[in-house]
Amino acid sequence: MADYWVSQSRKYCEFCKCWITDNKPSVDFHEKGRRHQENVKKRLRNITKQSNQVQKNTNKADATIKLMESAAMEAYKKDMETCGDLTSSLMKGKFDSAAKITKLWNEAKTRDGKTYYYNIMTKETVWQPPREGYLSIQEQRTQAEAEAQNQLKALEKFKRKEALMTMQQIKEEEMENEARKNREKLKERRVVDDLPATTCGPLLEPGKTDPYGKWQTIQETPVVDLQLPVQEYYYEEPVVQYEPEAPIKEFKEKVVESLGGESSEAGFKKRKLAGVAKRNVRQRLDDD
Repeated sequence: MADYWVSQSRKYCEFCKCWITDNKPSVDFHEKGRRHQENVKKRLRNITKQSNQVQKNTNKADATIKLMESAAMEAYKKDMETCGDLTSSLMKGKFDSAAKITKLWNEAKTRDGKTYYYNIMTKETVWQPPREGYLSIQEQRTQAEAEAQNQLKALEKFKRKEALMTMQQIKEEEMENEARKNREKLKERRVVDDLPATTCGPLLEPGKTDPYGKWQTIQETPVVDLQLPVQEYYYEEPVVQYEPEAPIKEFKEKVVESLGGESSEAGFKKRKLAGVAKRNVRQRLDDD
């Protein structure tokens, strides 16, 4: 049987950021090394530091939210104190009673006369008295009577304010009716002279003259028919004189068939040099 090559698998170390051979001896040798152990400790320190920072930020956000809620509650209490409606008064009484209550356990009795205690927040019931303290039945009755009196006081205060508002509205309506009657009386005292339709201008007090003179009506002048002859309108089209068009010039093409006849041959004329002896014109002038 022939042997064949198999590639060895590799493993990536997240702490050291490197690849190692994926077999037990290589992995053990790498993990027992000093570099790997230092990287693991460094990663754990970073994780702990980040978790502490996250916890600090969470605590800071919670504290900020609690401060905002307390400030909003204080502002709401101030609004309820300034506002005079019945709902605000009732809510104020509830807040005051809740602030006075420091005990969460109340005393109660069963039909058989046995005493037990229940938590007003969690609704938990126990037979033994709680260590945090509790409100007895007599204290609960006293507190309920105080709340009822506070509600009655708030209701009476609200009714007084309503009565004052209704009285103020009645006074305002009476003043409005009186003002309306006075306006009607002034209208009756006003004297308006019926002016003729043909006159216009400002009204003058008796005994005074108009500085602008008397007003006169403008009469329309009648249209006089002069009985002139009526001439019909005649439109004559203008005569347009057209200029004759200029003649178009024609150009003929001139064709040269030969330079000197059929027997003539093309040649070159020899140039003559005046005042120059017969010599080789193309001789060299400079001797190197």
